[in-house]
Amino acid sequence: MIAYTHYETDPRVIREAEAALSAGFEVDFLTLRREKDAAEEVIRGVRVMRLNQRRYRGRGHLQYLLAYLQFFIRCIFKSLVLLLQGRRYQVAHVNNMPDFLVFSTVLLKLFGAKIILDIHDPMPNTFSSKFKSGDKGFFFRALLAQERLSAAYADCILTVSDPVKDSILVPHGIPPERIHVIANFADDQLFGLRDFAAINGKVHMIFHGTILERYGLRDLIQALAKVRRKDRLAVRIIGEGDFSPELKHLIRSHDLEKAVTFENRLYPLHNIPDIVASSNLGLVPLEISSITNYALPLKLLEYISLGLPVVTVRSAAIGYYLKEGDCFFYKPGNVESLVEILDQITGNPECLYGFREKTVKLREKFLWSGERTKYVDLLQRLSN
Repeated sequence: MIAYTHYETDPRVIREAEAALSAGFEVDFLTLRREKDAAEEVIRGVRVMRLNQRRYRGRGHLQYLLAYLQFFIRCIFKSLVLLLQGRRYQVAHVNNMPDFLVFSTVLLKLFGAKIILDIHDPMPNTFSSKFKSGDKGFFFRALLAQERLSAAYADCILTVSDPVKDSILVPHGIPPERIHVIANFADDQLFGLRDFAAINGKVHMIFHGTILERYGLRDLIQALAKVRRKDRLAVRIIGEGDFSPELKHLIRSHDLEKAVTFENRLYPLHNIPDIVASSNLGLVPLEISSITNYALPLKLLEYISLGLPVVTVRSAAIGYYLKEGDCFFYKPGNVESLVEILDQITGNPECLYGFREKTVKLREKFLWSGERTKYVDLLQRLSN
């Protein structure tokens, strides 16, 4: 398995790696390395090999491309080393971004490995959203071309939801019969149902994950600044990402230091349930774009799996899976709509108990255990 990520903080790759392990496969994982990380270690049975490269976060097209190319070359050389050591792989599972990272498996493919390309985030839409370049220019068309070539090279394609498959990948020209949906649901064993934390005069709210502008954090801070009863809320934001410096500035400029705590770091995945379970409400704001409209945020499903009510928007993907009344829905891009909901919650915190009951009933729809079986079946078919 290969991914331009940090293994221990990436839920989807951990779930897939541990699912493969549970099915009897030996799993080697090539990933990025942070300053204090070991070059190689076994994590819950998965052999994690960290290549000597850190993650680039920034706003430069070229810098992203160079970072991806550097990781691509390191993966080819590491694959060669592993082959020379006698490792013969049945399946190579490559997670995007970038899509073209799948070609780093060329040596493994020559020795008989079947290749999976796992498209978490459709790259043309993600980058056009990030850089606000639209879907008509040269950059978008170039990314679309490499996505199609990468998909053609792979033996099968995975993606995270039916809306991504039907509304993005198929219109991009990838044949639907080659795309398998392994839904990005929360690990129901790790994110088990927890007791609801006591409110005690304050509503504890949480957002965790990658800190990006398209995840609606600007709207969230602007809304929190307008909430009437700030003394009744305590917001905890946890994560790293390009938008971190701007988020810190927004919190200061809106005089929200007492109400909002920003922990600019990532925790290992297995620490997240305990951290989140101390909250009363999950925050999943979102700016709607060609990518976010069809993304089903994993944090939303993690909150539901733990039994937390959620504030979010009705995007195409969220509306596909959740109906009116399942969450507190605000209008995307409408700060006043979000303020109205937060005022409602802080003015009457007891309303959360009713939504807690709805959330507990919802969680049965979003269990990784069912998707895990589908993924294991796919691995077994590919490896005969």
